[in-house]
Amino acid sequence: MRLRPLDESDLDEVARVHCAAFRKSAMTALGRDIVRCYYLWQFRGPGHQTYATGAWIDSRLAGFCVGGYQPTSLSGFLAQNRTRLVLRVLTRPWLLGNPLFRDRLTQGLRVLRRAFSRSAPAPAAPQRAASTEAPRKPPFDILSIAVDPAVQGMGVGKALMLHAQEQAREYGFYVMTLYVNGDNDQAIRFYEHLGWERCIQNGAWRGRMENWLERPAVSTA
Repeated sequence: MRLRPLDESDLDEVARVHCAAFRKSAMTALGRDIVRCYYLWQFRGPGHQTYATGAWIDSRLAGFCVGGYQPTSLSGFLAQNRTRLVLRVLTRPWLLGNPLFRDRLTQGLRVLRRAFSRSAPAPAAPQRAASTEAPRKPPFDILSIAVDPAVQGMGVGKALMLHAQEQAREYGFYVMTLYVNGDNDQAIRFYEHLGWERCIQNGAWRGRMENWLERPAVSTA
């Protein structure tokens, strides 16, 4: 197994592995070409700082991990491809009968509404005194990690996650984040084994996990 950075020439293989790893996902249900467009947006999206790594076995992509800072990872993709996505759903109306697909569709519409509301001009904020503290980088988000089912159990996922952790540390990120389905016990155990922690907010866990590379100093003042 060898690891190397991914680029746009690898998108067909990325889409293949995604569809094989996430057979029941809403994105896969829309078709491999939509999956390809989704990852293309991660590579090209304005403001994205993407680190994509592929694991190759015998010249075939066995798995991949896409992470970094993508402020418009989902909302930008939905906005750019909304006409194409609507037409795809119209040509596959049976998708609306799938509860999982309807749930993801609702989430997508909610994300899109929030994105449009943020794009409206906001009132000017009062000026504050300049801070002497250097701004910290945003979290290093694991956007997607997928392993071809044909090679699961060979350490591909672990190698990709450890490599992503090295990248995050190398480029000065202080914490990594990801979201996992709360029903996916196998994935949750995998992440916790690698040192990830569940992020509890307001007494509840909603799938967000964190891996701190450098915890902020606690003020004693």
